[in-house]
Amino acid sequence: MHLSAHLSDALNRAHQLDKSIRYWQILTGVWLRLFLDLLVSRIFLIAALKTTFPDLQLVSADEATCRGTPFNTADFHVLTKSADWNSLIYSDLWDFSSIQLTLDYLGSERIEPAKTEIQSPKLSGFVLSATYLPRIQEVLLHLRLGQKYRRLRVIRPQEVTANIAVREQLAFEDSNSSEIERILIKFLKNYLPTSFLEGFSNLQNSTHLMRFPKIPKAIFTSNRHLYDDVFNAWVAEATENGSRLILGQHGGHYGISRFPSFAERHECNVADTYLTWGASTCRNATPGIILTILGKRKPFRRGSKLVLITDHLWSQKRSQFIDIDQTSDYASHIADVVNSLPPRICSQSIIRTHHGQNETGKPIVDESRVNKLGITVDNGSTAISRILKKSRIILVAHNGTTFPETISLGIPTLITWTSNWVEIRDEAKPIFAKLAEVGIFHEDPASLAKHISEIWDNVDVWWESRDVVEARELFCSHFARSVPHPQKFLLEIIKGK
Repeated sequence: MHLSAHLSDALNRAHQLDKSIRYWQILTGVWLRLFLDLLVSRIFLIAALKTTFPDLQLVSADEATCRGTPFNTADFHVLTKSADWNSLIYSDLWDFSSIQLTLDYLGSERIEPAKTEIQSPKLSGFVLSATYLPRIQEVLLHLRLGQKYRRLRVIRPQEVTANIAVREQLAFEDSNSSEIERILIKFLKNYLPTSFLEGFSNLQNSTHLMRFPKIPKAIFTSNRHLYDDVFNAWVAEATENGSRLILGQHGGHYGISRFPSFAERHECNVADTYLTWGASTCRNATPGIILTILGKRKPFRRGSKLVLITDHLWSQKRSQFIDIDQTSDYASHIADVVNSLPPRICSQSIIRTHHGQNETGKPIVDESRVNKLGITVDNGSTAISRILKKSRIILVAHNGTTFPETISLGIPTLITWTSNWVEIRDEAKPIFAKLAEVGIFHEDPASLAKHISEIWDNVDVWWESRDVVEARELFCSHFARSVPHPQKFLLEIIKGK
């Protein structure tokens, strides 16, 4: 039995309910996938360390002074950045780490959620929340649906502490489970957020505070489901009674990385319609439009700067597939790119670091050193729209949201990464091979710097050349689509036409 089914059965018994697996996947799935990715990555790491250093001993935080059980999914996101919390995880995993066990688990078959039949004729209205659309576009979409726009209001679930006695009574049927599943079930019982167990009734009682219709015809969000347990509890109940769930892609990475992120896997698994930016990632995917730039236009004037947009490093990886570890060679790759640039371009360069870098890991760059090269560092506090207006070229050094947006907007864009932190999905390899052929994609810092120097004085001539335009159009057709009438397109998706 798959772990999500194990957890669904256990929670149904604990709460004396008979909800579908999909109900519990909508409510717990984001946390579950992130938590399992986190455990599996640490099992690999511990197993490798024990093999290399057989006499290695672990010194961990005092569990009496550290809280291990999160209150809810949002709290879990906070705890994963904590060294103390991660120390508890490493301590608990220390005697159970086995690479082969983990490989066996990762090779297990995933299950598809059962679709529920419409059970109520009282479907009314539509709910659009955190759609990832620019606000004015979300307002217009509400008006086209004949309803008032409602600003995002997140209801924080009550913080309920873990109860050891209640957790001991949480019954999993694991007689037919593999060894790795039984190990992971032990962790589920210890680290399951209290909003799903001890605080579940409080969570259910909080859903009315959002003032959404009880059973809307359709629900559309692109990122609220990733952190809001009250919203997810309401969505889970609404879909049980026939509401359609439309989830939108909320960033880059989708369809490009060899390893689907936790979000892509979860969204493919629970959505009735999965609206992507162009990729056909799963059976319920609808290649749609790039939501974040709807209604936006290419900056009228070209700026003078080379803008290098970086990702942040994580001191504690949350996911096996999407986070860049601070022990990776990412920072050295950025340094190699900077060191390869000629002085005349350095003096016209801005490095934009991630706004969350201060709380997640070591700095991407040595600010005092790059300042001596004439490079300005922006700490992420400046609005991206202002940054784009300053740019002659955007250089993106990670597999994220920025380059699908800028390429779609027609802003001269370069991409750089290595396979050490981004492995490209087989379906995307021919597209990135074409981007590399025309000079958009680079793995080698030296060739990247040479290309920048060659096109610097005539960026538009290169960017608008036939081969580059064809490569851009190929990329956009798969990962950054546009349609002639986007509001009408979204309206038909939401109405189920």
